[in-house]
Amino acid sequence: MISLSYHQKGLSLIELLIAMLLGLMLTAGALQMMLSSQQIYQATDTLSRIQENGRFALNFLSKDIRMAGYNTDEDPSEIAIGKIFWDGACGASNPCTTNGAGSDSDQIGILMDPSNDLDCQGNAVASENTVIANVYYIDDPENDQISSLYCHGYDLSTNTWVNNSTAQPLVDGVENMQLLYGITSPTANNMITSYISADDVIDWGQIGAVRVSLLLNNGQAAGNSNNQVRNFNLLDADPIMATDTHNRQVFATTITINNIIYQSEEGNL
Repeated sequence: MISLSYHQKGLSLIELLIAMLLGLMLTAGALQMMLSSQQIYQATDTLSRIQENGRFALNFLSKDIRMAGYNTDEDPSEIAIGKIFWDGACGASNPCTTNGAGSDSDQIGILMDPSNDLDCQGNAVASENTVIANVYYIDDPENDQISSLYCHGYDLSTNTWVNNSTAQPLVDGVENMQLLYGITSPTANNMITSYISADDVIDWGQIGAVRVSLLLNNGQAAGNSNNQVRNFNLLDADPIMATDTHNRQVFATTITINNIIYQSEEGNL
């Protein structure tokens, strides 16, 4: 009997094609995992940046609003801080507290006699017992699609910006700021009875709290989400519609004013 034996050397064409197909599938799976990991990282990084920007922005605003009307002199009549917030003329050279039209951002000028003799930018105030207005607003002066929370200190005794400084951005990524002011009633144990916009305030000395709502992104020119249409509601402003790839988040808080001064028609505190 004749015995035949066959020893295969290498792979057949079919085996090679199957191996290549399996290799391509494994490579595609690895690439998909890498892309998914990158997307997760970008989403986590974006969310972290938004939350960090929101915390910083609310911290700056809360600290100053809480101190509105602060007076280092024991006699409140020595300096004119009874208004708490500055409602003077608006313009390029004057601060003001105003309500933005439609969905435009609001602006707030916080009056105080700074205890550390510094304005919101850290600039030294010229003299003691000088009333300043720390003016907070939203701006994008470079027109680079990165709006920021700005602050500028205004010296009411000289009617000039503190040290003739320029406004500085505090937090990037703040797209919109809306404010409502809580009206107190002496006949209701000084409790907040309603929240109204700056345009409706008649007596700034009766403001006992401020509601703040901010719309934030990650502070970068380009987003990393899918292009979609979204609407955001901030307090009394018109709905804000966004159509781009930015992720956004709304931050809100209510801040009680510690230094409110109640004054009757006779001028008694």
